[in-house]
Amino acid sequence: MAPKQTAEADGLVRLGQKHLAAREYEQAVAPLLRAAQLVPDSPSIFADLGRACLSTRRLPEAIHCLRRSIALRPDFAATHHDLGLALERAGDIEAALAAHRRAIELDPKLAPAHGRVGDLLMGRGKRDDAAAAYERAAAASRDTTLGRLCEAKALILRERPVEAQQRLRALIARDASSAEAHLVLGLVLNEAGSFDAAAASFERSIALSPLQATAHHGLVSSRRLTEADRHVVTRILSRLDGPPMSESQRMTLHFAAGKALDDLKDYAGAIRHFDAANEIRRRLSPFARVDFERLVDRLIARFTEDLFSSHAALGDGDETPVLVLGMPRSGTTLIERIVSSHPEVAGGGELVFWNEHASSWAEADVDAIAGAADRLRGDYLQVLRRIGPRALRVTDKMPYNFLWIGLVHLLLPRARIVHCRRNPIDTCLSIYQTQFAQNWGFASDRGDLAAYYRQYLRLMDHWRAALPPDRLIDVDYEAAIREPEETARRLIAFCGLPWDPACLSPERNPDAVRTASKWQARQPIYRSSVERWRHYEPWIGELRTL
Repeated sequence: MAPKQTAEADGLVRLGQKHLAAREYEQAVAPLLRAAQLVPDSPSIFADLGRACLSTRRLPEAIHCLRRSIALRPDFAATHHDLGLALERAGDIEAALAAHRRAIELDPKLAPAHGRVGDLLMGRGKRDDAAAAYERAAAASRDTTLGRLCEAKALILRERPVEAQQRLRALIARDASSAEAHLVLGLVLNEAGSFDAAAASFERSIALSPLQATAHHGLVSSRRLTEADRHVVTRILSRLDGPPMSESQRMTLHFAAGKALDDLKDYAGAIRHFDAANEIRRRLSPFARVDFERLVDRLIARFTEDLFSSHAALGDGDETPVLVLGMPRSGTTLIERIVSSHPEVAGGGELVFWNEHASSWAEADVDAIAGAADRLRGDYLQVLRRIGPRALRVTDKMPYNFLWIGLVHLLLPRARIVHCRRNPIDTCLSIYQTQFAQNWGFASDRGDLAAYYRQYLRLMDHWRAALPPDRLIDVDYEAAIREPEETARRLIAFCGLPWDPACLSPERNPDAVRTASKWQARQPIYRSSVERWRHYEPWIGELRTL
């Protein structure tokens, strides 16, 4: 390169870096792009240009530039981390995790990469792995805002919410400008049922970071909105019409707008936003109906009444587990809170144990299962006893455990299975309108929902026939609403426990609520969710076949 070009490139790089330092990312793009054209083999120029494109939401350009920089200089941890951020925002979570982990391999003390790994693992429901990642971030970045924030996130996942609140309040006292600290505090307060305080935290987070989509969603989820809250809806809609944002942020804002408009009884407006949110969710997490149907085929063929009787010696007589399961949004939260209101029952919430372990064992050779039985069963019971060290029963409210009933019954034949049922269209419509912590592919398309629901029914019919009748009970959500005492008494008797009147007031249950039903779970039992689908009858599409 000629001296004149070298001097021009150096000047362009200095100008671009000056804009980057001042957070003038838009102005940084042009000089850095020209510098990259002049010096196409400079890893630092491509790294700076990638960072500028990332900050201006030019995601394809950012990913290209960062990968080009890595190809020229593979051992620079910060560039791998930036690539991970770009891939996250583009929705490629698997590649993003790989990029952040590569950054950590190159620099084990790169706290932001540990923190992002924690966030991404949390989004996949891997709570223990996420907590460990947050703890590594905190250890690598002590006495910083990021380190304290990650420490609080780890405490939340380690079931120590009071300590987490204390850490977050101390952090905010030192650095009130952290929008994420206010957001996380709001989420913790929401789980604890302190809805007014949670709303105030969400508002502070939004004031500091107007595009903080999760704070907008948390705010509308912390109460039932009225006409007095119309400004909240207007603000969300203005964000959607504002600057470009990641697909994940846009999806969250559409879910928030849909929920708000549903509260205000603008059902046509609400369904437009739910449709927009699900269009994004479907792109982020596609669903293969045939694959799911084949999984159900294999589970039915494998876990038969004959298998259970011929391998009864694999089982253990522990009666601690009470699995509350069914489709999401079928009333599992209400039923668990009724049961766990009993003084001899501890509420475990949605435990990911079987989702993480069962898929690799459900189709394994029986001899292999026998070899791992004590370890698998022991690990699960250890999780339950950590939740309720002295409880006679501990609930596990993971809805998707309906897939793994066969393996659970094989290992723990005295475990009780509470199957929650609700009007199928109400169930599926509620799934469609809910943003879950983890994106489930089937949730985003009416046809996929109907297909998934039929396979779920087929599998539950099989479990009902294959298990002893005293191990599985069906509970209808509508009956729990209509006849709460009769339902509660039936549940407690099924659990083998004496009746306790506390089970008639599940809204007083002090346990944290970590599902999408945070606000609803703390209200007295109400009937407004029964046949709620009729508000959306013109738009239910393929769900009508249910």
